Amino acid sequence: MRSPTSALLWEIWRRHRSTAAVIAAVTATGRVLEPSALVSMLWMVSFLLVFGIFTYPIPYRLFTLPVSTLRLVAVPLITGAASVELLNVMWLGRFLTGPTSPWFVAGLLGALMICYQAAFWMLERAGPLRFVVLGAVAVVVFAIGLAPSFPPTPPPPWRSEPAMAAAVTGLSALAFLLAWRHTARVRCGGGPAAPRIEPFLALAGARWSRTQRAFASPAAAHFWFEWRCSGLVLPVVVGGVLLAVIAPQSWFMRDDADGSFRLLLGALATPIVLAVPVGMAFARPTFWSEDLSLPAFVAVRPLTDEDIVAAKMKTAAASAALSWLLVLSFLAVWLPLWANLDGLSQFAIQLWSFHGQSIAAVYGIAAVVVIAGVFVTFRFLVSRLCSGLSGIRALFVSSVTSAVIAVIAWLVFDGMRLPVWILAEPARMSAVVWILSAATIAKFWLAAWFWRRAAPQHVWRTLLVWGAGTTSLLAVALVFWGAARIYVALDVLRFKALMILVALLALPLARVGLAARCLSRNRHR
Repeated sequence: MRSPTSALLWEIWRRHRSTAAVIAAVTATGRVLEPSALVSMLWMVSFLLVFGIFTYPIPYRLFTLPVSTLRLVAVPLITGAASVELLNVMWLGRFLTGPTSPWFVAGLLGALMICYQAAFWMLERAGPLRFVVLGAVAVVVFAIGLAPSFPPTPPPPWRSEPAMAAAVTGLSALAFLLAWRHTARVRCGGGPAAPRIEPFLALAGARWSRTQRAFASPAAAHFWFEWRCSGLVLPVVVGGVLLAVIAPQSWFMRDDADGSFRLLLGALATPIVLAVPVGMAFARPTFWSEDLSLPAFVAVRPLTDEDIVAAKMKTAAASAALSWLLVLSFLAVWLPLWANLDGLSQFAIQLWSFHGQSIAAVYGIAAVVVIAGVFVTFRFLVSRLCSGLSGIRALFVSSVTSAVIAVIAWLVFDGMRLPVWILAEPARMSAVVWILSAATIAKFWLAAWFWRRAAPQHVWRTLLVWGAGTTSLLAVALVFWGAARIYVALDVLRFKALMILVALLALPLARVGLAARCLSRNRHR
């Protein structure tokens, strides 16, 4: 290479040239097609891939290069900002920008890329939890971009586009300086941990080890290990969202009945929504590591593959239960003290009148909904154990990418139109019922095949959990069916069969047995 900068640029290109080719193909396709929902999806995918290119920590082997830390940090940051700006120019004219000027959008994208990379580097020790912080950074930048469009019009000087542009410029400059300082410290042998608290942590660990009783079995010890490593992540994140987001909003909406009811639904959906990104990291052998290989510390333990998978499932169940306990505790404080219950009362009265004016039925439905929410949260935590424990990076990345693309497609194409389209014609509903029936049969057949050599205790415990969760989901599905058949004109028998089949397919059964086999391959390679 002619210069260190060329070497750094070649490093970025060599690692992601195939992704760059995909971005070019997606962008060219979007430029050729007429503006539509498909073009909007291609636009979102292209920007997602650009940010994915720069989602990596600075390799430590680059610290040995004869270059300054300033150049080592500046080259990826400037390259990322230039790449996202170039992609923005390529997509100009395909969408209406509304009241926001193009130069302001370009500034927001460049600042977001710099803050994104800087936060990803500085939060390396946080593991997958840093994606939650990155999502918060994206929300802040998005809010800054919307601030000039809020009433009154024209906005005051402090909320104008030049003022907001100066704010994001200062934010990106601060992120650059912090990333530069962090990289220089790590490069010189330092780290982000605060050494002053290490003696206290060691003292607390010694105190804990003296008071902790011996584990009853190796499986119990491994469950404790999994819980300490990953079990507390979802409850901590859910608690943080409840305290930092939902609690302040609940106070500001204390006089708004509709807003309080929507916020109640949002609080109930919080564990389920957050379980999706947390589950992507939970499925890996080590929650806080990007490496998919099984650590030798775990591989040599006197446990079968089924025991390790069972410990992960037990950890996921405890994590989901604790997360929902936090939600219920918050609701127990919020609803009786300062919530406006008019919207919730109207909904409860409708349920009360629909179920024969039985107050016990209303409380029973509420309890079943909470139990079903716990099992749905558990489902998203363990749904990717197969790909995560397999150790095959391509399989795991494709599993995660498919979920992200599915969410984008659902938002772009207005996914709620799909159920309406299916329910509009009995022939379509019948075809979907037959497809789901075949999928249910295949699920039970594969479950029997994958579990045929497993220990009986693991089989019965898995069937017990699956049966309890499926029963709660069936109860919710039947309640929904009973209400829909009154208010909506449709084929009630096929719709009932459709709801039952969806409930049977919701919780994983065969994939749990397959996860043990995938772990066996990863454990002995």
